[in-house]
Amino acid sequence: MLQVVNCPRHKSEQLKLYCRSCSMPVCSECSALEHPGHETEHISDAAAKHVEYVTQLVQEAKGKASDLRNVLKTVEYDTQRLQLQHHKAQNEINETFQFYTSMLEERKQELLKELESVYSNKSVTQNVSSQKCQDKVDKLYQTCDFLERMLKQGQTTELLMFKKLLDQKMHTLMAFNPESLQQSVCDLEFVSNYQAIQVGVRNTFGYVRNADMALAPGKMAPIARPTAANLSVIGAHLNGGGGSSLASTSSTSSLNSLNSAGLMQSSVLDKAYTSSLFGDSLHKPFVGGSVSSYGTGNILTSSSFGGELNLNNGVGGGNTGLDPYQKWSNGGSDSIFHHADAAPTPASQFLNSDPLELTSKLMSTTIFPPKSQIKRQKMIYHCKFGEFGVMEGQFTEPSGVAVNAQNDIIVADTNNHRIQIFDKEGRFKFQFGECGKRDGQLLYPNRVAVVKPSGDIIVTERSPTHQIQIYNQYGQFVRKFGANILQHPRGVTVDNKGRIVVVECKVMRVIIFDQAGNVLQKFGCSKHLEFPNGVVVNDKQEIFISDNRAHCVKVFNYEGTYLRQIGGEGITNYPIGVGINLSGEILIADNHNNFNLTIFTQDGQLVSALESKVKHAQCFDVALMDDGSVVLASKDYRLYIYRYVQVPPTGL
Repeated sequence: MLQVVNCPRHKSEQLKLYCRSCSMPVCSECSALEHPGHETEHISDAAAKHVEYVTQLVQEAKGKASDLRNVLKTVEYDTQRLQLQHHKAQNEINETFQFYTSMLEERKQELLKELESVYSNKSVTQNVSSQKCQDKVDKLYQTCDFLERMLKQGQTTELLMFKKLLDQKMHTLMAFNPESLQQSVCDLEFVSNYQAIQVGVRNTFGYVRNADMALAPGKMAPIARPTAANLSVIGAHLNGGGGSSLASTSSTSSLNSLNSAGLMQSSVLDKAYTSSLFGDSLHKPFVGGSVSSYGTGNILTSSSFGGELNLNNGVGGGNTGLDPYQKWSNGGSDSIFHHADAAPTPASQFLNSDPLELTSKLMSTTIFPPKSQIKRQKMIYHCKFGEFGVMEGQFTEPSGVAVNAQNDIIVADTNNHRIQIFDKEGRFKFQFGECGKRDGQLLYPNRVAVVKPSGDIIVTERSPTHQIQIYNQYGQFVRKFGANILQHPRGVTVDNKGRIVVVECKVMRVIIFDQAGNVLQKFGCSKHLEFPNGVVVNDKQEIFISDNRAHCVKVFNYEGTYLRQIGGEGITNYPIGVGINLSGEILIADNHNNFNLTIFTQDGQLVSALESKVKHAQCFDVALMDDGSVVLASKDYRLYIYRYVQVPPTGL
């Protein structure tokens, strides 16, 4: 039986009714005055229903509490597991360090032993050489004494008898050359590469893997590190079995179970009762921003569970903070339409936009060059070589490429501070240069050119040295110059008289040197250039400069007069380089979508157009070979050789 309760507002009236519209008990006065037209029923009927409701609510609350206790146990287990993994990872870092130390010590002992062996051999060689020299000296003096005695005694007949024998003996003794014994005897040094050691240690020592890598697929792991998709497989091989993983899959599953359990989404908890029992706190974010809109189950937006999920990670590529020049200078395009992975537009804008509206926006954008209407022939590469690394045949940034008269391929390996030379099949021949500012050392070489008659190699360096260095065909240092003249050298070429032509970006300037480093001519061309990145000259003293932002090649004479333009938007979008082949044709290479090669006459008439069958992400530079091939230096640490001249079958 229900207990009789008086109305708190009308003391003489009892709460006999229940207003279903307002979900509260009322008296007759309240019903008439404050709840007119509301649905009401007798309080005894409502009580039976709500007793059942509350009983069900208690059961669900107990079930939820049990689920949360399970979650707490899981979190507790994960905490212990994380501590164990942390301790294990610490031990493995220390073990790796000890292993590195032992390997370094072993290598040190090997080199010291080798040094002692070489030193011992050279010392023996020097001793032998000294002994031979002493013997020759003694014999020369003995022979001279013998001849002087014969001359004093006047025995001319005997002298003539021994003349031939003495003549031969003297010539033999005097022909002795001690320098032949001394060659390379005094050459003994230890050659090291601190830059390569630094890169090698970073790439091979190891790294800390955690669950955040799996949450951000747009952020690729560094080179020489496994991607998130195959971390578990490769990590087992790298760490000799189980590896050292800080990723906690059970903690992720515990979050999922907490979400799937439907916290704050009970079918019983309606808004009125949750508001009356707990206030509005359940319908607001947790204090401190730990969970944003808990009821939606969007765990990935929780700052306490790894930070807000950034949809732009997979779109912006992390380059949104770079200015257009820096992105272009590093090998990428300054345009958001150059590649999908370089787009700085937030993904949420794409998700919330109408597809037709988005398409019209993209097509109406003024910085988007018209799509090429040229039908291009497909071409395939017949050779590729290179990979990331610091060893022979490996690159960290192959930003410049040139070809000599023997069709050897010369590559500026910028971040390894060296020049590497390969034959036309991509086989490594030799390298020169090391990190430093002394003669014979290089600091960020970024472009190369060749003096074809002599084989001398011209190298430009970017900041901080921004100078030109000349090496002979064997990689021996000749001279350097231009550090106090050049500011931002970009493209470099050599004309048929051996003059060095350099185009500078940012300051938009062309400087012509002789091979002694004297400035023959210089002129500014900022009115005509936007982002120059390549240069070539013909035998008429015309300079062809590829302009990445203007989507064409601009032509100047040696006095700086602008002559004409070759190519344009929709034909040569975002060119990366320009060349002249043996037929005198102008080849413009661009990297818009595919690797494209567009061939013109020198007055700008289109001859043919080709494109690669495979896509290339971002490319640095191109160079032409005499056999109708083009060498492409790509940002994937490889060089590709494409044949653009079709060779007819034999007999046709």
